[in-house]
Amino acid sequence: MSTRTPAKAHRRLTRLAAAAVTLAAVTAGLVGVSGGPAQAAGCRAAPYSAKFGAADYFMQYDGVEVISYPKYPSYYRTTSQCRDIQVRNTGDGVDFGPFYACVNFYGRSGCNYWTYVPVGQWRNLAINVKDGTKFYIWVRIDMGKYYGFRAVGDW
Repeated sequence: MSTRTPAKAHRRLTRLAAAAVTLAAVTAGLVGVSGGPAQAAGCRAAPYSAKFGAADYFMQYDGVEVISYPKYPSYYRTTSQCRDIQVRNTGDGVDFGPFYACVNFYGRSGCNYWTYVPVGQWRNLAINVKDGTKFYIWVRIDMGKYYGFRAVGDW
């Protein structure tokens, strides 16, 4: 014989039903789940904070290149428009391919971590960055496979 009251049983069933509905919605993709660097989208519509890219149509470079944006002594600065530093690959996947990118914060000697940025996708390079933070974006691309890359950034 159960010692539960009807109210306790009802609350338990309600919690179980809510958990089942949540699980079904997440599995079906109806509810967004926070997912780290791979889950990014521009925090505002164009115009974005920056547009950058590189091209080697004459194939002078054959191998992996790391390029810093903007060019020294300039730097980017985060704004109150976005909490994250995000990049979107606007290449075509044929001549302008995927790349890796990272954030080099002003005054540091290296970048935070390399993030793969496939064609047509947004990626977070750094999250919850304080407004007014100075930084560079480093891009690593294989110039032996692609002529270059194209991207926009938002921060």
